[in-house]
Amino acid sequence: MSEPLNVSVRELPPVRVALLEHHDEGPAGGYNQSIGMLFREVEGWVALQSYDTDPLRRFGVPFTAGDELVGYWCCIEAPEGLTAGDGPVQVRELDGGRYAVLSMPKDPATIGDTIGRFYADYAPSHGLIPDESRPPIEVYYRETMDYCAPVQ
Repeated sequence: MSEPLNVSVRELPPVRVALLEHHDEGPAGGYNQSIGMLFREVEGWVALQSYDTDPLRRFGVPFTAGDELVGYWCCIEAPEGLTAGDGPVQVRELDGGRYAVLSMPKDPATIGDTIGRFYADYAPSHGLIPDESRPPIEVYYRETMDYCAPVQ
């Protein structure tokens, strides 16, 4: 018997982020080292703009086609006043709205299976209908992460 999933449904506010886009394709749900490097790069860019990055949240936004990852936004919360320059870093707003928030340990060995269980079992049995017009948002903390699935 697998552990019960820790899910809450809530309205999330939009959030401004600085981001770099990852375009390398591969299987969805796996960890890609180049994504980790882009997170460090965007964090370094924000730090070079004279902002303390320690209190800022990190977000990942996966874009998929079926089981394939086709793109990924590596994001850090944009402090008030931060604007994009001429380089590759963009400043955008992630959509707010109704999300099913799946909280879990930040363990690459179990993340994919846990998210799979959410879509295959939890969402249908709890009447949650995915909103295909918005991508999911991953919020990273030191030891845990929240997988925020947009729902209708």
